[in-house]
Amino acid sequence: MSDQCAPRTFAEAIPNLIDAAVASFDADRDTSRRYLLRASALLHANGGGRKGAERASQPKSRGGLLTWQLNRVVDYIETHLEHEITTKALADVSKVSIETLFRAFKISVGVTPLHYINGRRIEFACTMMRTTRAPLSQVALACGLCDHAHFCKLFRRVVGMTPSAWRRANPAPVK
Repeated sequence: MSDQCAPRTFAEAIPNLIDAAVASFDADRDTSRRYLLRASALLHANGGGRKGAERASQPKSRGGLLTWQLNRVVDYIETHLEHEITTKALADVSKVSIETLFRAFKISVGVTPLHYINGRRIEFACTMMRTTRAPLSQVALACGLCDHAHFCKLFRRVVGMTPSAWRRANPAPVK
């Protein structure tokens, strides 16, 4: 999607993302998931739920990322979760300075880019632990975390329990 064709408001962007997700669902579930995650991020950035629907038609608060910038940043994060994500790369994707990125992303989404990335990595780890029996060290690497110890520390801070305790409390469904 080019910048000129990009929707200008959340109200325009979210239905477009959901339509794209539905269209790509059968052929490419990963792409469909990315579209839905972008729509979700936009909803959260705009207050979520009913309030989000009411605020979607209102102009965005001053200082946040434009819709196309937020789409690009979220898409970049989603496609690079298993790799190192630098603030320079995110700033380049959104065509703003690093300082502006941090300030505007927090205004748009409610958390800093680092907190958002860590949250997404932990969500991805939970999905992996729920669907596979891969060792936690492999889960950590697949989620873009440098090692098992870092993964455990971050997981405990975000979720409130260790990954192994979480895995025991949330067993993978039997197939």
